[in-house]
Amino acid sequence: MSQQKVDKYKEQKARRKELVEKERRQKMRMKIVTVLIAVVVLAGIGTGIGLTIRNQYIKIQNSKPDYSSSSLVVQDMAGILETEAAETGAEETAESSEGNEAETKAEETAGGTN
Repeated sequence: MSQQKVDKYKEQKARRKELVEKERRQKMRMKIVTVLIAVVVLAGIGTGIGLTIRNQYIKIQNSKPDYSSSSLVVQDMAGILETEAAETGAEETAESSEGNEAETKAEETAGGTN
C-alpha cells in the first residue's frame, strides 16, 4: 500500500501545475459570473426605481392645471356663443342650398336643349 501512495503522490506532483491553473481559471470564471449577476440585478433595480420616479412625475404633471390659451376662454354661461354659431351655420346652409338650386336649374336647362 505504501507504494500506491508514493505513486499517487508522484502523479499529483506531476500534474500540480495543471491543477493549480485549472482551479485559478475556475475561480476567475466564478468571479466574472458573480459580477455579471450583480450588474444585472442592480440594473433591474435601477430601472424599476427610474420607471417609478418617471411615472410619478408624469402623474404630477398631468394633475397640474392646463394654462394654455384654449383653457383661458371664458365659459359661455349666457348662451351667446351658441346662438352666434347657430346663426352662422344657418346662413351657410341657406347659401349652399341656394347655390345647389341654381346648379340644378342650370343642369336641367342644359340637359333639355341637348
